[in-house]
Amino acid sequence: MNQQSKFMPALWGGLLIGVISGVPGLNLINCACCAGVIGGGIFAVYMYRRDTGPYAQITSTDGVVLGLIAGLIGAVLASILSALFGTASMEMLEQAKQYIDDPDARQILDQLSGQGMSAGLFFISMMLNVVIYAIFGLIGGLVGASLFGKNKPKPETSLDEPQPPVENP
Repeated sequence: MNQQSKFMPALWGGLLIGVISGVPGLNLINCACCAGVIGGGIFAVYMYRRDTGPYAQITSTDGVVLGLIAGLIGAVLASILSALFGTASMEMLEQAKQYIDDPDARQILDQLSGQGMSAGLFFISMMLNVVIYAIFGLIGGLVGASLFGKNKPKPETSLDEPQPPVENP
């Protein structure tokens, strides 16, 4: 199978990684040793297995490539989603400050709202995500290759072999 056919399964794995990692609440799955990122790499290999059929061999190299691409796509998507949800969270903090009378609590909220994601912070965060997600996506691709990489033996039917005679009753 050529490299081009690996893109769509890796894209699906990357989308899974991005959604799990970028959506607040769901991103807690990654607290378990980046389980969402590893799962996305495994999912990419599963989708590749589904596309190639049960008789194709999936090597560990295929798993590495699929997991790596899925991790890179997931890192970019997760960074974008985190920035979008972070902006929405900052807007909610601004609205919450209207209803708080305690000056100490208001001061804390002022400090939090002033720490919005700048372009530099977004870039640094995305670069860290790219490195970490590539590594853990690669691990997921290797795990997926070991789970789904074994090909099923093709059924042996040959016209050269004599067939047993059919008995007529």
